[in-house]
Amino acid sequence: MALITCPECGKQVSSLAKACPNCGAPTNALSGTVRIKMPNNVVEGLVGLFSSRCALVTDKSGKILWKGKHGENASFSVNRPTRITIDLGGLANNVSGMVSPGCKYALVQDMGIHMLATFRLTEVDVIDSE
Repeated sequence: MALITCPECGKQVSSLAKACPNCGAPTNALSGTVRIKMPNNVVEGLVGLFSSRCALVTDKSGKILWKGKHGENASFSVNRPTRITIDLGGLANNVSGMVSPGCKYALVQDMGIHMLATFRLTEVDVIDSE
């Protein structure tokens, strides 16, 4: 479950609610843009020279929601909470997670014992390029 913003009253509403408890607006009308801050550089050093600089966001059916480059902000519309997969190319692991209409996310980098970049999707209030 995630919180989404009601376009009628601006209050936070559960993504599982059928209607906004504050104003009664149906949640199926709560479609909105999802924004994700993509990392600038996935792999550093010599290995980075051979890694892809492309990023791809798909839904669970494989439909492409966004295609772009590292360092850009992915932006696409969904009308309900949606499971996505982000392919950062090269040696980076794919990232999967749920996104909700009207929310903003960032990919946070974690370094594993294998010293390759791994990422997790985290909801944020502001994307720094806004």
